Amino acid sequence: MRRGKEFYGKQYEEAVKLYKEGRSIPEISKELKLSYSAAYHWLKGLRKPDIGNVNAFGKFLAENGPQPAEEIKDNFPKHNELFLIASRRGLRVKRLIINKKFKGYSVWYFIEGQEEELEKRVHEMLGKVKEVKDKLRNLLGV
Repeated sequence: MRRGKEFYGKQYEEAVKLYKEGRSIPEISKELKLSYSAAYHWLKGLRKPDIGNVNAFGKFLAENGPQPAEEIKDNFPKHNELFLIASRRGLRVKRLIINKKFKGYSVWYFIEGQEEELEKRVHEMLGKVKEVKDKLRNLLGV
């Protein structure tokens, strides 16, 4: 059965730990349900699995707090796909969609538990939008 990159990224550290404890490659591959080839390549330093983009996306949000799509599109151009994959896998990544007139700032991603920070950041953004609108009205004399 083919597994996602995230599975292998998590298993790598455990495999290295077991190898340092003196376990053999066949024992490690059996215990961690890996192919012998994967375990061999990891433990001989020939390959190292990637943590996977979904986990990197979640880690980024955990470290940086709620982010609008506009601010993360350079690092995660397929943020919508990553969100959908995270949702299917039961990861804690959540999404808030506000009025589409805000373009790249209408979609916000966050981790469960960051709701308070999300509310604060969205409120701050909306305050800045109002401030700019008021300045334009004053300049135009409307």
